[in-house]
Amino acid sequence: MTETVTAEQKNTVMLAFQVIPRLRDGNNFEVVDKAIDVVKASGLPFQVGAMETTIKGELDRLLDIVKQAEKACLEAGAVEVITNIKIHTTTPEAHDTFCTYTRGVTPANKMFIDS
Repeated sequence: MTETVTAEQKNTVMLAFQVIPRLRDGNNFEVVDKAIDVVKASGLPFQVGAMETTIKGELDRLLDIVKQAEKACLEAGAVEVITNIKIHTTTPEAHDTFCTYTRGVTPANKMFIDS
């Protein structure tokens, strides 16, 4: 049996998100670490930066990870969480364009950690 691959499955999706938890007491960074733990447990390629975490995968799964990350913040004591999300979708046809996100990425500055 041959599987049909849709155009959406051929696309590369990168999602960057930032959680900003607010706590009554405690350390915000420890709560943010709980969100990062969710990303690490996903098994998807990711990069943690100073202002956001970027993950690569299928859009619905990426959005589920963000929901889980928010939930982890709330479970860790946040009384509210602001989440900023950026989504970049690239089709196979985009890889010959000037605007490709991966332009300039070389093996020496590999962007993602493969978990």
